[in-house]
Amino acid sequence: MLTSGLYQSKNQCCGCELCSCVCPKNLIRMQPDDEGFLYPYIETDEGCVHCNKCIKICPMKSSNRNDIVLKASFGGQTRDIDGTRYSSSGGYATAISKQFILEKGVVVGVRYSSDFSKSEYAIAETIEELEQFRTSKYIQAEKGGIYQTIRNIKRKKILFIGLPCEVSALYNYWGRNTDNLYSISLVCHGPTTPKVQNLFASKLKENNNSQIKYFSVRYKESGWKPYYIYADFENGKHHQELFKGSSYEIAFQYLKRPSCSSCRYKLGDQEFGLVSDLTLGDFHAVEKNMLQYSPWGGVSQASVQSEKGEYLIDLARRQCNVEFIPEKYITKYNYAFHHPVAQKTGRESFKRILLREGLDCAAKSLLVQIPTCYINAKRRIISFLYNVKSYLISK
Repeated sequence: MLTSGLYQSKNQCCGCELCSCVCPKNLIRMQPDDEGFLYPYIETDEGCVHCNKCIKICPMKSSNRNDIVLKASFGGQTRDIDGTRYSSSGGYATAISKQFILEKGVVVGVRYSSDFSKSEYAIAETIEELEQFRTSKYIQAEKGGIYQTIRNIKRKKILFIGLPCEVSALYNYWGRNTDNLYSISLVCHGPTTPKVQNLFASKLKENNNSQIKYFSVRYKESGWKPYYIYADFENGKHHQELFKGSSYEIAFQYLKRPSCSSCRYKLGDQEFGLVSDLTLGDFHAVEKNMLQYSPWGGVSQASVQSEKGEYLIDLARRQCNVEFIPEKYITKYNYAFHHPVAQKTGRESFKRILLREGLDCAAKSLLVQIPTCYINAKRRIISFLYNVKSYLISK
């Protein structure tokens, strides 16, 4: 088999890396394209036994979802409000993971690499090791053989936290009927390329003449929103800037993986749909629909999709406030839960400038700035009209 047998266009590959793990002849390599996204590559089919394992397990072609359905959704935050500072929203993922480890399990999640140039999957066996998984990583993570590593873990419960396509890849590899495997997928807007993280981190290191020791794109300076980019350096310096409007945020909006704009791992898709035991995300409608919360810390959304998901939300209850959320609020205020995020029309222009002139020039380009200003103005008008409507209805 040649590379064209795996995919014929880039929107047919989600970058899960599973095909490179299952080839019995080790013929498939993951290589970055010019954008920095990893794709499988077969240099030669000499030695290929035509077993088609790489095709059969591809999560872009099939989903091992069984009886996964949306059962109920909840919202809340950890009762340790100070503990939400380093979480993306309400701290559900950390709270569940801590309890999971206390019950003799291990947690698989995503951390930044030691030099903060990329993100990667890793395993946490202690509560201290969980800290590396906190806060959002807006770049696609390298798998690094994590599927095989998980399969070799014996006599322990395993909690896998990742993007929906990666959860699906794990089940395609492992099988659904595995008692000790639990899964959490994140509401996914589509990751940007590791190249963005590498370029941004490299510039920070150069400007501050030091290595990074902490980095976040969802830092809470004085509350859940607005988001800040924040970095600590080994020489004692700090960097902080608004995420909104930053070169990182603009790259995240414009340079997503091509396959993400047609993602089928969304609520409502009858063939692919939801695949994990629990889905976690931000609960954006909290101010309108929840009675008890602290606006400082942020609020998590958790959607239960299996019996194992019910067990995971019970773990959250030990450390978090958990309130039932009607499904209409989940679907209305979290678009990415049920629809893929459309590719922006300026994507190719952004990419071209990024590759030729760098991240900052691409973000400042008029080809990007003018459409962005238009979209922001449109959002403000819609938000204003919505608030007026809500005010009139309340009268």
